[in-house]
Amino acid sequence: MTHELYIQICDYLQDTIEGTQFENTVFVCGGAVRDEIIGHPIKDIDLCVELENGGIDFANWLYKRGLLAFPPVVYPTYGTAMFQLAEFPDVELEVVQTRKEQYKDKNSRNPEVVFGSLKDDCFRRDLTINSIYYDISRNVYIDLTDKGYHDIENHIIRTTSEPDVIFDQDALRILRVCRFSSRYGWEIEENTFESMKGNADRLSIITKERIQDEFNKMLVCDNPVMALNLIKEIGAMKYIIPELEETYGLKQNKYHFGDVFEHILKTVENTRNDLELRMAALLHDIGKINTRTVDDNGNVHFYKHELVSAEMCDTILRRLKYSNDFIKTVQILVKNHMRAKNWGNDCNHMKDKTLRKMQYELGDNMMKCLELIDADNKAHAPEYCMPNQVENIVKRLKQFKEEGTSMENYKLLVNGNDVMKVLGIEPCARVKECLSWLLKFAFNNPKISREELLKNIKQYRK
Repeated sequence: MTHELYIQICDYLQDTIEGTQFENTVFVCGGAVRDEIIGHPIKDIDLCVELENGGIDFANWLYKRGLLAFPPVVYPTYGTAMFQLAEFPDVELEVVQTRKEQYKDKNSRNPEVVFGSLKDDCFRRDLTINSIYYDISRNVYIDLTDKGYHDIENHIIRTTSEPDVIFDQDALRILRVCRFSSRYGWEIEENTFESMKGNADRLSIITKERIQDEFNKMLVCDNPVMALNLIKEIGAMKYIIPELEETYGLKQNKYHFGDVFEHILKTVENTRNDLELRMAALLHDIGKINTRTVDDNGNVHFYKHELVSAEMCDTILRRLKYSNDFIKTVQILVKNHMRAKNWGNDCNHMKDKTLRKMQYELGDNMMKCLELIDADNKAHAPEYCMPNQVENIVKRLKQFKEEGTSMENYKLLVNGNDVMKVLGIEPCARVKECLSWLLKFAFNNPKISREELLKNIKQYRK
């Protein structure tokens, strides 16, 4: 939301609670305050109320006064409520009582949540930059750590209190530090960083769903390479994608610079902010750990690594609880990232029928696959990087469209019934084989007529 809308909502709440039991008890907290101070767009507004059960009571109070667009959604276990003001129906606000958390089981992330003071609430938070409050009634910021403003101004990421305690309570905060540091490009305070390394093994008790969510946010930030390097430095990769650890120091051939992990990082860096594309870039060469060979002349090879990488994607992404559709798309991109490798920088060795076949088989994934190919090409050694290849492929695809020979959304003008009728057969594997055979004629000439295809079915019989 815009800064102006955020101010309007805060001013509205200030007027609403003036002279009531909620005056001087309602605060904006978390990311909204941080982003408002930094000057970034504000994503969500989180409120806290310094009264026991204050979050739910405040939401219900607003509803009884007719100030909400809908009844609030409440979560009594955590004392939380979600609501939308009738005055601002498109903005969802979350409100909770100020609280403190007690972790009685070191192997669990489920704390006992009880009411606490604003100070308690502040020091249970992860980072100083996330623990500044905006007092709605007094129109002032409250920085109880005395470091929040300082760390924002000096671009420092630091825990609110003793980092070993913060990370022991919830190890996912280790990954959050990596994310915020890479998001802003800010330095991690030394004690915080050392504690991240010392507590990385605590990530083993965090659910894969929570790790996936945090990892996704890192991958789609503006500096995912910084996040990945931080994960490597603190020894946390084994709890996310342990296979990537095997790419550290894995030597490549003359076509590359650096080791496999360095090449992967460069490929990720070359991609735009898209989760499927970034994940495909991250895993496109993971199969090299299982396909590396060295011939008698000392040359390194990774034969069929793209196929092995695609298979490994399934194992890795299922372990991290990604959806079937997401896994399928990433596998398609990874499996096909070597498809244009022999066409050359100027595509002098590319045949139209081969490009049409690729376009037909990849369908909606064609352009994203070309993006991965381009990112991979540009992550090679300078003399082998083929920086113009994808640009030339895209030009040819546009020409196909202008000529009416594109295979985008192409449908063969004959079907299985036609094949069975001409060949005089019942449903069987030969029907599918014949249709695949007919596609070869379409790749050569997408304008081929139905009559010509029917004639070719007769030829197939011979």
